[in-house]
Amino acid sequence: MFLSTASRWTLTRYHLLFSFVISTVITALIYLVWYPSPMYLATDVLSIALLLVAINLIVPPLLTFIVYKTDKKELLRDVAVIVAIQVVALLYGLSVVEQGRPAYLVFAIDDFEVVRPVDTKWAQQTTAIGGYETSRLGLFSNAKLVYSPFSANKNIRNLQQTEELMDGISITYRVDNYQPIVTAANAIKKKSQPLSVLNNYNDVQQVSHILNQYPQADGWLPLKAPVLDMVVLTDSTGVVIDVVNLRPWDE
Repeated sequence: MFLSTASRWTLTRYHLLFSFVISTVITALIYLVWYPSPMYLATDVLSIALLLVAINLIVPPLLTFIVYKTDKKELLRDVAVIVAIQVVALLYGLSVVEQGRPAYLVFAIDDFEVVRPVDTKWAQQTTAIGGYETSRLGLFSNAKLVYSPFSANKNIRNLQQTEELMDGISITYRVDNYQPIVTAANAIKKKSQPLSVLNNYNDVQQVSHILNQYPQADGWLPLKAPVLDMVVLTDSTGVVIDVVNLRPWDE
């Protein structure tokens, strides 16, 4: 058995390698799936992700180094406990990060808004409109573009508007009201602003550099985010092209 012959340094190195592989997978999941560029800037997940990875890389291997004993039976038990705690801590940390990820980019009225799983859960628990469940994204799903207009039903619309004003339950949080983004093409086209307006809030050279990457861009709309508001580029038909790291207004 490996543990019966491994030295303190060998065992610690293998645990460090294990932790490195896990950290690499976690980093890829966070930055390639849950918070793809530039969304990690809009939601400020960087500090949380770095802390999660740093703790996973440093603490468990260090504990393995400290608890190393020549009594291999106790060593097996101690290493098993350390790994179990490591896995539980990682799962908890990932659940927190997942609840804060951009689950939906919701168009409503005249702009887009980043909506997180925690937002939709809160809205469902708070709203008087019941009978629906929060739409769940797959573990490896990117943020979905959706449209959330006020209900065509007058009574429901009045309740939605009242709760938005009185309780802060934005129409963008109501997953029961989501529609495919293609149904909002005309509204997006109508509300989109000229690309030249971006020069009022951003460095002109930066705007030019980004827009050169999207020659099909014809307009834009603001994207409200928890930390850093950004810009959604659209084409001449109201189709969303991409989210870019530009400011939609003065900060």
